[in-house]
Amino acid sequence: MRKMGAAGAAIGSVSIAGCSGEQTTTTDGGDGSGGGDGSGARVVEEDLPEERMMDDVIHLAYTEQYNPGRYQANRLVDQRLTDEMGIPTVTDPVEATVVSSREQAGEYDMVTYRWTANNGEPDSIIVTRFASDGSENWTGFSSEEYDEIAYEQRQETDRDARQELVHQAQDIIGEQRPENQFLFNEYYYAFRSDRFEEDSVVVTDTGLRNIWNYTQIEPKNEEGNTIVTNNWDPSDQLNPLNANAIGPSRNWVPTRFMHDMLIRTGPELEAQPWAATEWEWEDDTTVTFQLREGMTFHDGEPVTASDVVWTYQMMLDKEPPAYLNNVVQVVDSVEQDGDYTVTFTLEEAYVPFIKTTAGIVPILPEHYWTQLMEETGTTEQPWQISITDDRPVVGSGPFQWGTWDQGSRFEMPSFDDHFMAPNIDMRVQRPLSTTDAEYEALLNGDYDLLDFWFGDTEQLAGAVEENDFLGSVETLGTGRQSAWVNCQRPPFDHVPMRQAFNAVVNDSQQTIINEAFDGFGQEAHTFINPSLTFWHNEDTTFFDGGIEGATTILADAGYVWDSDGNIHYPEGMTGK
Repeated sequence: MRKMGAAGAAIGSVSIAGCSGEQTTTTDGGDGSGGGDGSGARVVEEDLPEERMMDDVIHLAYTEQYNPGRYQANRLVDQRLTDEMGIPTVTDPVEATVVSSREQAGEYDMVTYRWTANNGEPDSIIVTRFASDGSENWTGFSSEEYDEIAYEQRQETDRDARQELVHQAQDIIGEQRPENQFLFNEYYYAFRSDRFEEDSVVVTDTGLRNIWNYTQIEPKNEEGNTIVTNNWDPSDQLNPLNANAIGPSRNWVPTRFMHDMLIRTGPELEAQPWAATEWEWEDDTTVTFQLREGMTFHDGEPVTASDVVWTYQMMLDKEPPAYLNNVVQVVDSVEQDGDYTVTFTLEEAYVPFIKTTAGIVPILPEHYWTQLMEETGTTEQPWQISITDDRPVVGSGPFQWGTWDQGSRFEMPSFDDHFMAPNIDMRVQRPLSTTDAEYEALLNGDYDLLDFWFGDTEQLAGAVEENDFLGSVETLGTGRQSAWVNCQRPPFDHVPMRQAFNAVVNDSQQTIINEAFDGFGQEAHTFINPSLTFWHNEDTTFFDGGIEGATTILADAGYVWDSDGNIHYPEGMTGK
């Protein structure tokens, strides 16, 4: 592992202290250990052809108003790439929904946000995010060696052997660097302790926005019976078959709350019975679930094995993009035995099945969805159905559809007939435009708790300290704040450029943590969070040395600079 050097950068004025200590070849015959700005390792040439000069590198970003810490981190890194590396990097802040659409269309060079391991299962990143055919591999990263390991770990039933494969997968991504971690986020959440019993509050890897908290939290008074919370962006897609309904938290939280899955991941990331009371592996590729009796959908119809079989068979037949990896590619057949027994036969051994399939796929009411598909003419692509108040979600989860004023308010009344019926009457998502407005709403009592907080954590912690009516919880979670690069076009289709970018990011991490995220975070060098202790590879390859280390990587790969400090591609390479 290439150990990280010290960071000496500051958000306001970027400066570098120290270097990697590695010997580098320089144009003036030095040993590369000089000023620390990387200039000593540069190969400077005159009269370079214009087509070798690097185009603007577009860093797709959320707006500063939306997430100040992330924006500041982006600006710091972009400034360093431009000013100290000669890589012309442009921060391009846009609305959250535009970020996801442009990323999926490949209209970016870099993009930064937070990503987690679904239900604490590393496969949800290893295959989904980085395998060549991963359904959310929007970087376009492709490696035969990686794919072989990624799919092998899915089938390895020996836990220690699988751990080694998961560690290897992390190391390949660490070497190839389609993802560069800014930090492992530590999160701070506040709630109105004058309205809820504090010992009933449940914090998990997703903070307070988890089904255990919303079903178990105990109101102290009438004001606590309806929980009004923020949402990091208005929900925009609530069709559970659409990829966006199971991707960003603004949509996935209500999707999970309104639907039941066969199992749920508990507060300690363990698989717990839910719609299924028990399950048993008959062999490496056959698993049988016993359904809970007496469940009903929100329209009063019973939940039976027929609905489970229809849901999965429809996915096998129609292949919705959201479920390619965890259903279409892994399930061979699904059958029922009576009203409450369902048996899955897998294509091959798939160890993550319980968490990443049974724990993620919503059980849909066959009677309702067949009608929807026929009425809308979307029998072949049901994920395109528009969900609205006139065509609402019908699930069986602890919360049900209320009213949706898209962009401003989404009400979910509790479903009292659920076996895990909430103690509250309703959950309301009411996004506000700024973190200042969210802060004031919590203090004024318009919010009951914060599901998300992207504002000044020190300010929020200070408010909790000063006000007896506020309480707080903290969690590391399972996610990381990262920058992903577009591996399908210059400059990041070239591995040395990705590695150099990683060296700059790593050198900036401590500043990002301290200055942009108020000290709430840990240094990060891999995509598996240390909260997933067994799977986290602390020895994942990364690149250090800051600007000088990055410059050396690029110089060794043939990059050169002109006398004005602008970087140019190696001979034979051009830009976009």
